[in-house]
Parts: sequence; C-alpha cells; structure tokens
Amino acid sequence: MLATKTIEKKIITKLKELPDDGKKEVLEYIDYLKNKKKEKTLRLLKKTAGKWKGLIDAEKLKRDIYSDRLISTRSRVKF
Repeated sequence: MLATKTIEKKIITKLKELPDDGKKEVLEYIDYLKNKKKEKTLRLLKKTAGKWKGLIDAEKLKRDIYSDRLISTRSRVKF
C-alpha cells in the first residue's frame, strides 16, 4: 500500500500537468463531493434526531461520566 505522502505527491503532480480548465473542473468536483457528504450527514442527523429519547437517562449518564473522571487510572509509585 502506498504511503499518503506518496499519493499526495502523485496527485499534485498530475494536477500541475492539467490545463487551467482541467484544474478548475477537478476543484469543482472536489467541492461537489464535500457538499454531497455534508448534505448526507445533515439528512441523517435530522432523520435520527430524538430517536434515542427515553432510552438513556441523560442526567444519570452525566453523573456517571463526572464520577468516572475522579477515578485514578495511574498506579502510585512507592519509594
């Protein structure tokens, strides 16, 4: 598997070889993909919003989280 840096270098090299119109098309397509992903995420969030209500006691969860933070997970070294 190629390293991320190697892939990035290859992509940048190919982009530099493209004419200006080609570069513009690629960048527009990247923006399109980003927006599409954002739209999908927002749609899924709206679809699932509130579905967990009644399944979790939020106040108890917060109390548990705060009490768990007080527990030390490091062992104490004795000299």
